[in-house]
Amino acid sequence: MGLLVLLGCVSLWAGLALAEGGSSFINCQQYLYKTAEPEGFDTQETRKICQRFNNAYHFATLYDRQRLTPHWSAYTLKGKSCDKQPQRKSSWFVEPQLKDGNTCTEMKIESESGLGKHERNSTQAISEDYENTNYDRGHLNPNSFQCGSGRTATFTLTNAVPMDPCFNRIHWGKLEKSLKDKLTINCLNENGTAYLVTGAVGGTEKIPKENGDKEGDRERTYERVAVPSHIWTDVCCDNANNNRKFSFAFLAENKEEPTLQVFPAEQLNEELRKMYKSLNIRVLADDCNAQSPKTEEVIESMKKDLNGAFRDLKIEFQYSPPSKKKKVFG
Repeated sequence: MGLLVLLGCVSLWAGLALAEGGSSFINCQQYLYKTAEPEGFDTQETRKICQRFNNAYHFATLYDRQRLTPHWSAYTLKGKSCDKQPQRKSSWFVEPQLKDGNTCTEMKIESESGLGKHERNSTQAISEDYENTNYDRGHLNPNSFQCGSGRTATFTLTNAVPMDPCFNRIHWGKLEKSLKDKLTINCLNENGTAYLVTGAVGGTEKIPKENGDKEGDRERTYERVAVPSHIWTDVCCDNANNNRKFSFAFLAENKEEPTLQVFPAEQLNEELRKMYKSLNIRVLADDCNAQSPKTEEVIESMKKDLNGAFRDLKIEFQYSPPSKKKKVFG
């Protein structure tokens, strides 16, 4: 198997590997609103990944090889329904391309990656990092938003961050379900394209922790993977009919009893600039018609789904007329 993997990777030409392995999103720019990537997140340790599985590109990720987590994943909502979906994966993928000089551009399960354990965990998180930590491998690009191979492709550790299990399975899970339903009705069914970027703001905590490891007799490196303090999503429904085009953003705490803020895309930029201490951050190419009446309609319908799902739900938007500011606490 190892030889087959090696041959399969070597056969990919170097130009393709360069485009996928850190320098460009050219092969997956269809997942970026106006083909423009988020700005202000790049560092010397970040790598741009066009997430490739079964010879197809499924979404884009900016990955941090120092924090061992993605800064963000950009994707689109696929289809109104998905028939005969693959079973949820128990084994997650890793990215051989994150190792400098590796030309394999397709995600692989760890045993078939062609990399030794040290080579794998020197540039990315591995499944062992999450064992006995009380954290989930939380998707940024949700598997429920994708179909077929695209759904399987979300199970790569370069699309995962440590999430509090209550936050991931209950609070954020309810938000994802409501968001998918509302985007299907108000965007896909109206001939629009739903572009989303979900990201994680790095905190100070790292996993795994030695004092929480139940298997203390094994060799394991501790304090590796950064636990995010917040999870955010920017949503843009692009539509040729400007009256049907809308956008908004979410920002939530990654903890058992989180708060959730809902506001315009530009306000998310401002919040992230404070958190990252950088004035250059911009997620979407523009505000994607944030002041559209359609925005208010979709948010109000989501509010009904999310009441009680978060400790504190704060929705803040300024709709027309511009002089009035609406602030709702649920």
